[in-house]
Amino acid sequence: MGNKSHGLKCGWTLIAHKTFKVFSNDNAYIVIDEDSDVVMHFTVKESEFEVINNNWGISYKVIPGFKTIKFLNVPDEDDE
Repeated sequence: MGNKSHGLKCGWTLIAHKTFKVFSNDNAYIVIDEDSDVVMHFTVKESEFEVINNNWGISYKVIPGFKTIKFLNVPDEDDE
């Protein structure tokens, strides 16, 4: 599947496809896809995950007990 784990503030973890990139500023994060489109803008605090904005029908799961956010989408692969 090609997922990558990203450590976030306050012990949170983001698991997303390896082609996604994560950028942060304090406790705010922006995730972009392989086309440099913003997939999601969110914040984390000790016991809180808040989505500010998300695009193109991103599917995700939050597992609060493990402080984990998992993106379920897999980018389309080009047929070459």
